[in-house]
Amino acid sequence: MLAVPDVNAAAWTKLAASWNSAHPTEPVTIRALSADPTVRHDQLAQDAAAKSGENTILALDSAWVAEFGAKGWVQQLDPATFPTDTMLPGPAAAGTADRVRYGYPVTAEASVLYYRKDLLSRVGGKVPTTWTELTATCDQLRTQPEVTAGCYGTGLRASDPLTGNVIEAINAAGGSVLGPSGQPTLGTAEAAVGVDRLVSAVKIGTIVADSLTWDDGEAAEAFANGKLIFLRGPLVDARMLEATDGSSSVAGRVGVAALVGPGGAAVPNAGGLQLSLSTYGRNDTTAADVIRWLGTPATQRELAANGFAPVQAGLYQDAALVKQVPTLPVFDAALASARPLPVTTHYAELNQAIAAALVPVVAGKEQAVTVLTGLQTKLTDLLK
Repeated sequence: MLAVPDVNAAAWTKLAASWNSAHPTEPVTIRALSADPTVRHDQLAQDAAAKSGENTILALDSAWVAEFGAKGWVQQLDPATFPTDTMLPGPAAAGTADRVRYGYPVTAEASVLYYRKDLLSRVGGKVPTTWTELTATCDQLRTQPEVTAGCYGTGLRASDPLTGNVIEAINAAGGSVLGPSGQPTLGTAEAAVGVDRLVSAVKIGTIVADSLTWDDGEAAEAFANGKLIFLRGPLVDARMLEATDGSSSVAGRVGVAALVGPGGAAVPNAGGLQLSLSTYGRNDTTAADVIRWLGTPATQRELAANGFAPVQAGLYQDAALVKQVPTLPVFDAALASARPLPVTTHYAELNQAIAAALVPVVAGKEQAVTVLTGLQTKLTDLLK
């Protein structure tokens, strides 16, 4: 059983069918879990804590590897039999904790800026390279009565999407969530500046108010329905936005660029999935073979063609694949500049604490500096 998020589940099912056709006596079954990271984390954690053998291969978000490894829920992987030398260095490193490999990279991720090419053409067609330019572009378009789309959409609901946006905002201001020693660093002027910039963007309407209730998937749907000029989103969104089956009203009019920050390109969060062997699963030998197969260049090519960012570095320079997936070079640059999420065995609790504390701040009901001071104390106790 391979437990994966229910995002582009058809691609995982197709890959499983390919494996099963070549290995009829060693079949793999896909278990699609919630696309919501918090819900999926909790399900996998509950199964592991109960020593359930239902999931043999776990597709973990990179930020969860340290926790699952430290708790003994997943097995150590021998670097000699799970080589990563041809993979992107970021995802390869994210599969380790305390120099032990627990995860084998299968997809990479970093957010980029999707934009409406047709709408930008109305104001000269220049793609913004800073947040100030993005705001000015939206202001120009708002003067045109026929343009009804909102400016910028992203997920700011009280869960992983809000935490991700907060971390990116703090990083862009020169701050951090955790310092080199693993202790919280939210009580700094830089952290407050970063959060205040996010709050200001919501207050003046650059980030649409609906973002406060959206997760990332709902923001992407709004863009696909023509309700946004700009969208912060991952590579997997591109397939949905460019769908030609009538489900996207903006297909053929979508551009992709680097995510923007206050002074230029932003520093996106590095993400993606790591495949881990459950301590309590069955058929470990077959499962290990499946994990290695999913990391091969041929299978990675198939993943890329189905909307995922591959981890095999050479594929980003593969002319045939780039022709098939023209957005790959943009994602290659985004992945190269991305910064890992905070590494801690308590990432799930850290995520929940940040999201819960910052909801009233981004809604303009509380002051960032006050909330961050309290959050600093709370996280210091949590991470002792």
